[in-house]
Amino acid sequence: MTMNVRRGWLQLLTLSLCCFLLTGCWDRKELNQLAITSATAVDWDGKVWTISYQVVIPQSIANPNTGGSPGQQAPVMVFSTSGGSIRGAVQQSSLEMPRSLFFAHNRVIVIGEKAAKEGISQLLDVYLRNSDSRETVVLLVTSGEGRTILEQIVPLEKLPGAAIKNMIHNEAMNGSNFQQVPIYQMMMGITSDAPFTLVPEIVISGEGENTTIATLKKTSFTNKLKLGRMAVFKKDKLAGWFTAEQEYGISWIRDTIQQTTLFFGCTEDSKDIKAALRVDQSKSKLKPIFADDGHLVMYVDVETSGTLNENGCPSDPTQPKDLHTMERIASAEITRLMTNAFQVAVQNNLDVFHFADVIHKHDPKIWKKVKPDWEAHFAKLELATNVRVKITRIGMSGKAFKEMSKETGE
Repeated sequence: MTMNVRRGWLQLLTLSLCCFLLTGCWDRKELNQLAITSATAVDWDGKVWTISYQVVIPQSIANPNTGGSPGQQAPVMVFSTSGGSIRGAVQQSSLEMPRSLFFAHNRVIVIGEKAAKEGISQLLDVYLRNSDSRETVVLLVTSGEGRTILEQIVPLEKLPGAAIKNMIHNEAMNGSNFQQVPIYQMMMGITSDAPFTLVPEIVISGEGENTTIATLKKTSFTNKLKLGRMAVFKKDKLAGWFTAEQEYGISWIRDTIQQTTLFFGCTEDSKDIKAALRVDQSKSKLKPIFADDGHLVMYVDVETSGTLNENGCPSDPTQPKDLHTMERIASAEITRLMTNAFQVAVQNNLDVFHFADVIHKHDPKIWKKVKPDWEAHFAKLELATNVRVKITRIGMSGKAFKEMSKETGE
């Protein structure tokens, strides 16, 4: 009995001592003390940095059954602060905000063109050093001021910042013209052998702006937020732009095609789009080939398969001959897209394909030789392509409806 009592007291004492080892929440902050930021913008006027914040208004997005009053006010408010440095500008927010800014839920950062040309190394440094910042936040560029983008009300989503993030995610997964660029990917790009990073542009398409919730009561809009071109960063500074079509060709070379729809004509030289192939699978492989004379050729091998979901051509895909012809035309279109993008990149000396990284990985000894004057080698680089398209399904009909209707009329 005595031994059991002693053992019980010993166990109680051990548990009590363990409680002292448990840590508490040393930097706790109540929700009503935080201003949750869903998106930020960075602008530069030549002298100071201006940081804009899209702050969530909780009572506006809350469920009315829990005391919220949605529809009475905008779901977010946007305000800006300025300073000689990015963190200095953020510090100024305490002078005009009743709550402290909370960036852990920040979805996107919109960078104004002037700030992009000045360089965003300070922004990257801030995200590396602060624990409340997420390296998964997505970067976007705009040709005007970033704040203007944050002020827009977006249909279908309560929070514009979340809507912008979902927009680029949806495009990356279903269109593949643009890719999401988290801030950590930008950092990796800057430190790679080919320090070029492609960042999507976001623009206001149409006339006017949607800055009030009154626009949500309409069934149509005269303008909307839209993805535009692709900005090219050399290290941390804006170096140029690619069109959406050129970026599409880059995606085929870089093997970043997820799912997309490839449009092509009835002949290889036709510019009249008549057919569409829903790409379900695609794989691109890069292989550098070095000639004895030092000449360098980058070999691109592309294998693609998908479903024919539109056909306005007179060909009948149920016939093997016509089906192979359509596959050849689709292959030629992919080759054209890649070749055009490659030519523009070479003309501007922008290794956005990261060929330098491919060579370094494939043959470190060769890369050591060409690295000192890589720009000169890149300017003389040739692209060799081999594209194979396989139409695995043709849908629920054979000939185009127009052709079938002609036969019926006869």
